[in-house]
Amino acid sequence: MASERTFGAILRNRDFLKLYIGQLGSGVGDRLHQMALLGVILQVHGIANVSETARLVFFGTLPVLLFSLLAVAWTDRWSRKLTMVAADLLRAGFAFAIPLIRYYDPSVRALYGVVFVMGALATFHGPARLAAMPQIAEPRLLMAANSLSNSSGAVAGLLTIPVAGWAVQALGPDPCFVIDGFTFLFSGVLIAMISRSLKPQQDVRPEGASARRTTLQDAKAGVAYTLAHREALPLVLSGGLFALVGGLLLVEVLAFATAQLRLAELGVGLLVSAGGLGMAAGLLLVSQSERLRHLPSLPYLALIAMGFCIASVTLSLSPWLAGLAMIGVGATAGMASVPADTRLQEIVPDARRGGVFSVKQLLGALAFLFSLWLQFGTSLLRELPPSGVLAGLGALCAAGGAMLCLLHRAASRQPAA
Repeated sequence: MASERTFGAILRNRDFLKLYIGQLGSGVGDRLHQMALLGVILQVHGIANVSETARLVFFGTLPVLLFSLLAVAWTDRWSRKLTMVAADLLRAGFAFAIPLIRYYDPSVRALYGVVFVMGALATFHGPARLAAMPQIAEPRLLMAANSLSNSSGAVAGLLTIPVAGWAVQALGPDPCFVIDGFTFLFSGVLIAMISRSLKPQQDVRPEGASARRTTLQDAKAGVAYTLAHREALPLVLSGGLFALVGGLLLVEVLAFATAQLRLAELGVGLLVSAGGLGMAAGLLLVSQSERLRHLPSLPYLALIAMGFCIASVTLSLSPWLAGLAMIGVGATAGMASVPADTRLQEIVPDARRGGVFSVKQLLGALAFLFSLWLQFGTSLLRELPPSGVLAGLGALCAAGGAMLCLLHRAASRQPAA
């Protein structure tokens, strides 16, 4: 089968295999880390305190806003392998330190700083990985490589979530933080074993320009390049729209499932799993379809379709229909996210690639934090029924995708500079 040939070929790439297995390992650790943080909250408060959980999410996301401009400047200066290895090893050290910190201060507040620092390190790891992918995978396998890489978190979740809760309950949060540290250590060692140096190409400087550049100059140049790139800009903006919709979607689907479909825990879990199944199908489809791989407007068309699928969830009169709609949501989400990253890797020069992905990451974090504010900082959404919020979210996704598609087509008609 074509899928077996494509995925088999990229998995035979030893450098990609090391990166992918490392991602799976750290992904397992991430899920265990999240459950351990929830275990700390339960120990301190006795309940799953929503406000405390939101604060931890905020402190984990805030570094993206504060340090993404540094990532714009630095990701294309140094070896991307060195960046990823350093980020993983430092995160391992901070994960190992959590039990010691809790020994002296068992409060949740004591973990804010650690969560913040680990989020800051992730700010550099993500763009470095995305920028390095074309240096690892050959062009025809780039979509398959991104599909596997992007799905590693979901695969890790399927492997870990069934046992993570039991592990935290049986062992306590602190041993789980230690296990998390070992997964980051495992990932860092595997990435260090990649044979390629993954050094970015040096940007060509105008004649007479100073060879030494400040961080601020590099950050400004990276942002300016992204804004001026006619094809890259809509792709970066699509990441912001995707983050905003994704930040609101899960909470509202859970509310809709419990309040209007009257589903219990098992039914809610199956409904969410339907979205994951759909995403796997969408990633498989874009990885194997030659026609879809070469369709530049695919991310925007997928966002439009995703909007209609989200709205169709609200029209579902039974859990089965809602499950089918969620499969559609997941499939179109996969067809929007991975092709956007792959297209950016194809069109952005290596010397600028890390900076562009850092800008995309910054915009995504802003959109995600805005979604948190809508959910927890204002009563606007709480005053609306979940079906109404989902319908509005679907309309926003479809309209945003249509506007980005028009922007992309207008840019493609302009003559090259």
